[in-house]
Amino acid sequence: MYSCLGHSVMHVPGVIHSGPVPHNPISSRKERRKMQVYRKSRKGFSLVELLAVVLILAVLAAVAVPLYVSQRKSAAGRACKANLAAIASAVSAYAIRNGAYPDSIATLVGQPEGLAAVPACPLGGAYTWTTSTTGASLSCPNATAHVGYGGSASTEWQRTFPALATDSIP
Repeated sequence: MYSCLGHSVMHVPGVIHSGPVPHNPISSRKERRKMQVYRKSRKGFSLVELLAVVLILAVLAAVAVPLYVSQRKSAAGRACKANLAAIASAVSAYAIRNGAYPDSIATLVGQPEGLAAVPACPLGGAYTWTTSTTGASLSCPNATAHVGYGGSASTEWQRTFPALATDSIP
């Protein structure tokens, strides 16, 4: 015997009852428990979902970090070449104006068509400037490092200037 909508109903085997389905407190408790478990489990991400996200981030990092590092080194090489070109241009202008090469790169600072400040290699260190009777040379202190990061030859990281002609007009 069980209760259905406030009425006592007796279950007779083999008899099909037409009418409302009897209320079963046990199955509704199970269903409620199932729904509570479902709701609790959906509050966060599953371990598999978190591992998938971590894996995707790891793959992206494995690709992006080496590219970032190589681009920084390549940019340093381009900046170094630009510095060498600026110094070479200032040296040429100084030599035309004064008839001699400057004693140091610092001499070019503040000169007309000179440099605003003494540039340094982006990888660190000061550019080397040497003068002799056969001419002058300008080189980067990190030439070998630049060659490893996109430079093709060490000659790209130095500039040579020929000896200046002397006028022999009396």
